[in-house]
Amino acid sequence: MILVTGATGLVGSHLLLKLIEQDILVVALYRSESKKNLTLDFLKKRTHSSKWDEIIWRKGDICNHPSLADAFKGITHLYHCAAFISFAHYKQETLMQVNQEGTANLVNLAIKNKIRKIAYISSIAALGSDANSNSIDETSPWDADQDHTPYAYSKYGAELEVWRATQEGVPAVIVNPGVILGSGLEGNPLALLCNRIDKNSPFYPKGATGYVTVEDVVQVLIELMNSEIINERFILVAENWSYKDIFTKIALLRKRKLPKISIKKSWLKIAWLIEGVLYLFGKRRFMTKALINSLCDKKKISGKRITHKISFKYSSIETYLEQHASIRG
Repeated sequence: MILVTGATGLVGSHLLLKLIEQDILVVALYRSESKKNLTLDFLKKRTHSSKWDEIIWRKGDICNHPSLADAFKGITHLYHCAAFISFAHYKQETLMQVNQEGTANLVNLAIKNKIRKIAYISSIAALGSDANSNSIDETSPWDADQDHTPYAYSKYGAELEVWRATQEGVPAVIVNPGVILGSGLEGNPLALLCNRIDKNSPFYPKGATGYVTVEDVVQVLIELMNSEIINERFILVAENWSYKDIFTKIALLRKRKLPKISIKKSWLKIAWLIEGVLYLFGKRRFMTKALINSLCDKKKISGKRITHKISFKYSSIETYLEQHASIRG
């Protein structure tokens, strides 16, 4: 049987959909009854059969090791999709607890239960960056002396736990997706982008980042799990878009005002300094120097390597936006 953590999240729910369509017996790990019910509603709408009823739901928390014991009963393969996503400085403790320590709990149980393979969803945030290069790929070195966001540290730490599993005899693959665009569940990145544009904000960061569709991520995950490929990582980025271009594209599709004011790095630094002063009076800090740098970074992130390892072609981001971000009617 296959265990999917984070089954009620964006990737987890789409992964469940694909697996049940292939008549694969799935165990779905969940924490919240309300999110479980929302995921079931999503699955019922997306499939024409009652295969969703065959999913085995097991309640557990990756941060609570004892609660995971039952979830691993009879499991042979693990898709680890659970994660906490935040770039806020004040969330760093939760980020480390969920992403790194939670992954450590899963790895320990995977080793104990002799899991045959792990597929882990990391992030481009956990990638290294060569100061002398204008691009980032799987070979870019992680610089421990460089500033990273709390989220990046937590995902990098989680990757180290997965690599520990490989040293203990449990094969694994890691994927590092860019911003994952998808639909069906509230709070996903595409919905957040659309909501931001709907508020007619005139501002946009001056940098750029990589994007990929959730369907592409799921397809690659399943193909890697079923392949002979082990103990490797793959960046999943279909295209790099500047924040200005993607904000503008969504604004046009939704018939909103176009963003026209580029947020200068100096403005962000001033905001960071103001937060530092307010922190002395008990206010929580959100921004970090690493976040400022990432919002202004224009390095290209290459997701080409995966296309040379498996039979796979990325979906067009522009087409996906036109299909899922447009105002209908």
